[in-house]
Amino acid sequence: MPARKSHKPYLTSSSGRTLYGNVVILDTSEISDFTDYGGLLCEFKKAGVRDGDSFQADNGGDLLMPSNVYKKCIHILKKFKVKQVNL
Repeated sequence: MPARKSHKPYLTSSSGRTLYGNVVILDTSEISDFTDYGGLLCEFKKAGVRDGDSFQADNGGDLLMPSNVYKKCIHILKKFKVKQVNL
C-alpha cells in the first residue's frame, strides 16, 4: 500500500519563505484609521519586525505572522486591539 501524502495548508511570505501551521492570523478591524495602522507598523519596525520577513497583510487586511514573532509582539498587538483569529 503506498504511503499517503500529508496535505498541509501553507502560506508563502513575500520573501518566498513557506510558512506552515505556525501562522497566526490577526484581525486588524479594531484599528480605527490609517494613522493608527501606520503606528502599529512603526512599533513593529522599532521591535525589529519587518514586513515580508516577519509578517504580511492579506487581501482582507488581516495580518499573517509566525507564532514566534506573534509572541515577541503580543504587547504591541494588545495596545492596538489586534486580536488573534485562529485560536
